[in-house]
Amino acid sequence: MNPSEGKMAHGGDRYRNKIQLDFSVNLNPLNTPECMITAMQKGIREAGFYPDPKQEAAKKAAADFYSEMSGLAIDPSRVIPGNGASELISATVHAICPREVLIPAPCFTGYLHACHSERKEGSIDTPAEGDGVPLSFMGSVPDRVKFYRTKEEIGFTPDEELGIMIGPKTELLILTNPGNPAGGMIDPVLLRRILQITRERRIPVLLDECFMEFTGRAEESGLSLLSEFPNLMVLRAFTKIFAMPGLRLGILFTADEGLRRKISAALPEWNLSCFAEAVLSAAAEESKGLKEYLKDTVQKTGRLREMMAGRLSEFGFTVYPSEANFLLVRGISEYREGLLNEGILTRNGEDMWPLTGAFTRLSVRPEEEQEVFFATLTKLMKEKERTKLWISRPN
Repeated sequence: MNPSEGKMAHGGDRYRNKIQLDFSVNLNPLNTPECMITAMQKGIREAGFYPDPKQEAAKKAAADFYSEMSGLAIDPSRVIPGNGASELISATVHAICPREVLIPAPCFTGYLHACHSERKEGSIDTPAEGDGVPLSFMGSVPDRVKFYRTKEEIGFTPDEELGIMIGPKTELLILTNPGNPAGGMIDPVLLRRILQITRERRIPVLLDECFMEFTGRAEESGLSLLSEFPNLMVLRAFTKIFAMPGLRLGILFTADEGLRRKISAALPEWNLSCFAEAVLSAAAEESKGLKEYLKDTVQKTGRLREMMAGRLSEFGFTVYPSEANFLLVRGISEYREGLLNEGILTRNGEDMWPLTGAFTRLSVRPEEEQEVFFATLTKLMKEKERTKLWISRPN
């Protein structure tokens, strides 16, 4: 995978695979709320008009919706809507133009893609294999990226060493909460300490919370810290929580007016479609009903996650603690190809350094899909055992 060539490793590749069940993309197992489907259908009436380039209604709708969800009073002026979270990540890197971007690893590969998209003269040297990054991964690592390697024994979540890794060249820190691909939460005391360090050094922090709604821990969101830490940017998206990746709708929040101006200037005109605007409007209008939908999501996803993790453990695989709608699993990789041949797509961990192909990320899916998954896995394991027995037979 080399983002500099325009390629990005991602789940959901149904275009080059024959897929019946997709366990590679982390969408809400409750599916898209009906009010948003209706909004998209109504949005076609606006297709003959340009969207508002100032996005006034969209910003107010986003502020109203997230205010209702969080219990905070979010000012619309702090909102930057985007054509998906990926566009906002790229715009943030382009606007800040950092010499060095510190990222805990393993991480979402979209961060590397964004760091490749714009380079600054005098950027830091590409890390060498001796720095802990294998040569096989080097083509994917932009010059400006500095990895902080999280520890497997604590579920690949950041610890106190993160603060030590913030160096004199660091000009942007990207954090993910809950983490991706493992799904663990950052300790809120540690997060505050990191924000204090970066505020003192005037280092912007991009806090990706695209899976936060699955955790049921809204009180730990960075949205409540925006006023206290003007260097903080909080990223949310409708993609995962409302199961609508094809719509492309992300929201960035920051209290820093200068950052908002720079990031907005890095975005194209009319980057929100009429369908995205209609969905935002519906989210604000139906916020009370959607609040119940999110409560249901936390409860049902949690139950499905525990069920899935339990069964994977029974099969003898290592399952890492997660509070999101996905699980990081070790040991199942030898069955990935067989699952794909049966029409079940999973997410290979090999492009998420320091993970290898031994790791697989699985989305938490409804019970009926899990039944098909585990029945197929059982069949593959039995076939493997029969093959081993046949090979070991004496001549």
